[in-house]
Amino acid sequence: MIEVALAKYLHGLGLVAYEPSSTSGDCFIDALPSSPEEAVMIKATGGPALPDGAWNPWDEPTVQILVRGSEDPRGGKQVAQAIYDALQGLHNTTLDEGGADAVYLVSATAIQSAPAHIGRDENHRHLFSQNHALHVRADTPNRT
Repeated sequence: MIEVALAKYLHGLGLVAYEPSSTSGDCFIDALPSSPEEAVMIKATGGPALPDGAWNPWDEPTVQILVRGSEDPRGGKQVAQAIYDALQGLHNTTLDEGGADAVYLVSATAIQSAPAHIGRDENHRHLFSQNHALHVRADTPNRT
């Protein structure tokens, strides 16, 4: 799964604490639990239809990354920007190399030019969203 591969990549950079076998850490896939206070969610959001996708060995998934900070917006904004900077322009990289979620990332392009502040949650913690379009190698029996 691309979202897990990204979580592992960001964990390796020290930007998040992704712990797939437990509920600890601060990075989660597809959902953002109420704690810890400062947390990151990575969610696959599909991507465009690919007219040639049935024959060519690549996919173009999109992901949303939601960063929740505290009542002070500065920390969440810094984390969101660091993640943006780590992914924007990333190319020709194998994510989770040798792992169960290994994927060859041809390129990553942010859909917007900076993380966007999208308000606060019910506990007044600031939320920052960013979306990325990815181009990945997708070898399957019918697409090589």
